Amino acid sequence: MKRNAHIIQISGFRGILMAIFVVSCLAAGFILFPAFLAMYAWNFVAGHIAIPAIGLVQGLLLWAIVAITGFIINDRKKYLVAFSPKSQLSDDEVKEIMERVRLQSKAQMINSMVLKQMKTIQKEEEKKESEDKENV
Repeated sequence: MKRNAHIIQISGFRGILMAIFVVSCLAAGFILFPAFLAMYAWNFVAGHIAIPAIGLVQGLLLWAIVAITGFIINDRKKYLVAFSPKSQLSDDEVKEIMERVRLQSKAQMINSMVLKQMKTIQKEEEKKESEDKENV
């Protein structure tokens, strides 16, 4: 369990009412009020331009779009969503990769040669053992 964990304790009917009050205030302050502002701003612009007016639900959706866009396009270094082209390898990186490929191919050739040599040695030893058994 985490140290210094923050635990909210609600005790009694008064605690339940206080929790409901806090949650409703947070919802009104961070959800409903901006939705009303978005709705009234849109309807103000709609009065001067030929676009339809919106209701509270559409204002809420507009506020959600604005809020989510603000979170996605933030100016911190940690982006939630980032669009960038595929990075190109520099010449040094390409040379390093090619050198690794060459080394691996040489190692495979050496391994195959060693395995062939070991098989021939093993066959010769088996031949000698069989000849020694026959001679005895």
